[in-house]
Amino acid sequence: MFSYSAFGQGVNFEHLTFDEALAKAKAENKPIFMDCYTSWCGPCKYMAEKVFTQEKAGEFFNPKFVCVKFDMEKGEGPELAKRFEIKAFPTFFILRPDGSMQHKIVGGGELEDFIARVEKGLNEKTSLDYLNKAYEKGKMNKKQLIAYQIVLNEAYEKSKSEEVSKKLDSILKDKDKLKKEYWPIIKKSSYGSDNFKFVINNLATFNKNIGKKEVDAFLSGKIHGAIGNASRINPKDPLSVLKQVQEDLSKTDLEDQARLTFTLELALAAQEKDVDKVISLAGQIEHNENNELWGVFNAINSIRANATKEDLKRLLPLEEKFISITPENSKDFVRNYFENLSIATHVGVYFQDLTYEEALKKAKQQQKRLFIDCYTSWCGPCQYMANKVFTQESVGDFFNSNFICLKYDMEKGEGPELGKKFGVRAYPTFVIINPDGSILHKLVGGGEGEQFIGRVKEAFDNEKALGTSIKKYNEGCRDKAFLASYAQTLLGLYDPSAKDVANELFNSLSDEERVSPDYWFIFAKKEFSPKGSAAEKFLLANRAKFNNANGQEVVDLRLSQDLQKQLMEILATKGQAIETSKFDEITKEIKSLKLSNEKSLLGLVAIGRAVKNGNIDRFLTTCEREMPKVKANKRQLNYYLSQLTTRGSDAQKARWNKIAEKYLQQ
Repeated sequence: MFSYSAFGQGVNFEHLTFDEALAKAKAENKPIFMDCYTSWCGPCKYMAEKVFTQEKAGEFFNPKFVCVKFDMEKGEGPELAKRFEIKAFPTFFILRPDGSMQHKIVGGGELEDFIARVEKGLNEKTSLDYLNKAYEKGKMNKKQLIAYQIVLNEAYEKSKSEEVSKKLDSILKDKDKLKKEYWPIIKKSSYGSDNFKFVINNLATFNKNIGKKEVDAFLSGKIHGAIGNASRINPKDPLSVLKQVQEDLSKTDLEDQARLTFTLELALAAQEKDVDKVISLAGQIEHNENNELWGVFNAINSIRANATKEDLKRLLPLEEKFISITPENSKDFVRNYFENLSIATHVGVYFQDLTYEEALKKAKQQQKRLFIDCYTSWCGPCQYMANKVFTQESVGDFFNSNFICLKYDMEKGEGPELGKKFGVRAYPTFVIINPDGSILHKLVGGGEGEQFIGRVKEAFDNEKALGTSIKKYNEGCRDKAFLASYAQTLLGLYDPSAKDVANELFNSLSDEERVSPDYWFIFAKKEFSPKGSAAEKFLLANRAKFNNANGQEVVDLRLSQDLQKQLMEILATKGQAIETSKFDEITKEIKSLKLSNEKSLLGLVAIGRAVKNGNIDRFLTTCEREMPKVKANKRQLNYYLSQLTTRGSDAQKARWNKIAEKYLQQ
């Protein structure tokens, strides 16, 4: 017999057909616990991986049930879904040995709470089926009706729940709703409902009967959700909602009152298009513990159309503070946001001073196209566009929001080379480049502002350009150069099929071709050569050849990316999340790879050990010894490590400052 988890080590979901489960239930005189899930359902996965795997779950379920689970999209699943009218996932049933439904639960939860819901179903008189029948007979007192509605809510029986709710409202007195037994119904109530208003108006009593912490959590969650919903795109009457939230919040004294008040004020200012208020509130942000920054960015975005360029300039000094309180993985987003904000304050087209390669790199990072003005110093129309058209505010607003704008003299610097690359034969020529470096469109000759914008709008269609490549691929073109270009284009567009195309290209290449610089991108991009893939295995097995063709430093940098990232994360978290033995594992892997930057990585390992140890003197001694070997982001290192000496003595702080000045200055 096959089971999903060993008996006694979690819930023993047996690999049985539905009929086999019924037969076993009958033979053992047990009910069936049936988990109805789908492979794509997040809560289903959570229950399977985090809840049902717990030993306590096994201790509860295994003696009491025949446990089975069915994917509602495979095998018997669709038939069972139809039979039991399953509309949401996960859905759990308690079934009698004859196959009839005794109880139903929709949605998961933490183990203790989930077991409490299952126990209701095990008790015949509190099960959904029993209560359904009792209700139909019209023989229910207030207590039973309350229990019935709670079970209906847990079973996601919305229509019946609303019916019972109306009946309860007609017979329950306020004193009944104040009792703890009614609280589970209130917890399911939405913001602005009668139950929500009842809590607001009887706060002191609820705090006493239920507990202030739980009541606060309920109110905070509903209020925060209401503010969030009112701040979404095209909400229904958002100002009225926010004004009501303002009134409700004034009646409370919640633990996170200040945060909710700030969030509310920001949302109100955004809805009222109060530019000054949004900018003022943005300046008050001091931390990002609850993702306050993203609310600020959303508010700024909502008033962008109403803000003048001078208004937006007032936001620019906030960049450094915002970056300092942003998680490391979001700092680039914040930098890009403020860069775009700075560009938006510019009058006329903002031509960035970048080499073509730098511009391409930036285009890939931001997924923006390049607009390139290819001109010469002696060209009259070129000068007219530069002096009369590109200086116009409306023209600048269009191009700055849609492109990274560049201009190159075709007779100086990299201009002649770019002229050949783009096929420039007359001036001015304007080239629109995709983020992958491919040419999307070219325009020859200028024009007046709005007329020129119209030409640019009509000149390109990115979906069509991509569609051309897709058609070529689907028609069977497997030319290696095409596959290489197509794979990278798809990657630039975050298309998951890019990996498949790159894999196909990899399989079509000879060993000699694989190590050539032409196809290094397959191995340089982790998306194309993830850990354990055939491409990564080929890279590891042919390192000497790759070193000769692409340079050892480049190859070693690729191989050490994961290790470097892992070590920097350890420093960022002060080693709190790992066991000391992890350092030994990392050291072993570093040494096994025999990297040219081995000393740098081992230096980070040593510093990591000292950081986890927590002894400041040991940490400082280790830094003095290892920092000369380390090649890593100095700014990040300084940020992560400088915090360790904040509680140190003056001498220790001075010692750290000396290390930072010597090794961590940009």
